Amino acid sequence: MILSVTVDDSSDSENSDYPKISTVLEKYLREIYPDSEKYESAEVSLSFVSSDEIRKLNRDYRDVDEATDVLSFPMIDDVPDGMPVLMLGDIVVCPEMTEQLHPELSRREAVCLMIAHSFLHLLGYDHEDEEHQKAMWAKQDEIARKILEVL
Repeated sequence: MILSVTVDDSSDSENSDYPKISTVLEKYLREIYPDSEKYESAEVSLSFVSSDEIRKLNRDYRDVDEATDVLSFPMIDDVPDGMPVLMLGDIVVCPEMTEQLHPELSRREAVCLMIAHSFLHLLGYDHEDEEHQKAMWAKQDEIARKILEVL
């Protein structure tokens, strides 16, 4: 099984090397979601957008009329049986907002953290209570560090 990460960057981000993260995400996909092995391939869409664009998405899909750092649109539960491709969903990152909302991190570190965070949401992780949040934060930090290593 090969994970394909399709990147769309309309945010004027200088980070054109983000497709390298597919190998990292594929490793964690296999670890977190072992059923992924029954598919020929898996796909994630990764988009980098402006603060105006993410605000519109947040308003349209979550009824929250403000910009945010990342949005996740999971599709894993909607994949029909027998499909050869596991469609995980969409990750939408706003580099400008990651920088504003995570000033303790460099832009690159914050973006990698948000990719990891959103990827976990695609795989069903949540942070609705303290126990789930602790588990998710630990895993997202681990994934973000691995992504940074390949960039």
